[in-house]
Amino acid sequence: MTNSFFKFALLRWLLPTLIAVLLSGCAARGVNGMAPEGQTPVSISSVVHYGKGIGISEFYVNGRRSGHQYDGWGSSGNSCCLNLPDKPSMPLMMTVRWKTYRTNFKEERWHETTVPVNFAVSMGKSYGMVVHFLPGHRVEIWFADEGVGSSNYPGPPYPRGLAPDYVPLADEKPEPTKGK
Repeated sequence: MTNSFFKFALLRWLLPTLIAVLLSGCAARGVNGMAPEGQTPVSISSVVHYGKGIGISEFYVNGRRSGHQYDGWGSSGNSCCLNLPDKPSMPLMMTVRWKTYRTNFKEERWHETTVPVNFAVSMGKSYGMVVHFLPGHRVEIWFADEGVGSSNYPGPPYPRGLAPDYVPLADEKPEPTKGK
């Protein structure tokens, strides 16, 4: 492997981590400088695990726009902030709404799901909230004290290596036949 490949891989992991650290200031200030009484502002990171040929053009967490244009396998980003209860009742449920697009032909689809939040640590001790977009249009949300690139991260492992082909679901258009 070339040296530039390793620099790219490091940058792909380091950049989201650096952005999360910079955005962590929102945890102290909150949205518009203050969090409502009894709430904690948290940064939102996201990672796309879909594979080759599909991306996310935008997504929302509990109605708040949280991200835009992720090109697919391993794409990630951060945004600030979502206010959550200081002491959430368990399980804490979040509604995620997102739009996927397929790159081989024009197909955009909205998806929505409500999922429980996985707490490896409390919000105040975490790296922030991480939303994982998984194959089959599944979503997992994690709070952990390690970033997604860490081998100790308890959620889905960060996508590495070459992207696998996206496998369409039964109600989606099949991939175009090569050579036609």
